[in-house]
Amino acid sequence: MTPLYLRYKNNVSDPWTDVPSLTSVVPGQATGSLPLANFKLQTAPQLETPCGCPDGSATDDHYIMRPLIAGLPENTTPSILTFLLNYKLASFHEARYLLYGQDTFMTADLTLLEAREQNGLVTIKFRLATPITNAL
Repeated sequence: MTPLYLRYKNNVSDPWTDVPSLTSVVPGQATGSLPLANFKLQTAPQLETPCGCPDGSATDDHYIMRPLIAGLPENTTPSILTFLLNYKLASFHEARYLLYGQDTFMTADLTLLEAREQNGLVTIKFRLATPITNAL
């Protein structure tokens, strides 16, 4: 499984903050990455409403990734959700995934964060959007 790397910072001079380590619950998981259960890639407008409807823009100019992280123990998810919220709010935020762009870090906005718990395991999904020109 190819890991999804995310990082953020608020000032140019700040060091990057990486995903909290999950190696204790996902053996072999690369440090600073999220374990993807699956994902979807598509082109779409930059923003989408929570109902899944386009934002009204007819501009299909962003490369979208919809990652799904599944099976995380409930006690590990607060740190991951806090990281994702900080990523969303940060001045600089970047994603890297082998099939999402050129396997280099690129600016990607996070929206539509959702977490669901069932039987002590949590599934997290969200939407990353980067301009198509950044992905090429």
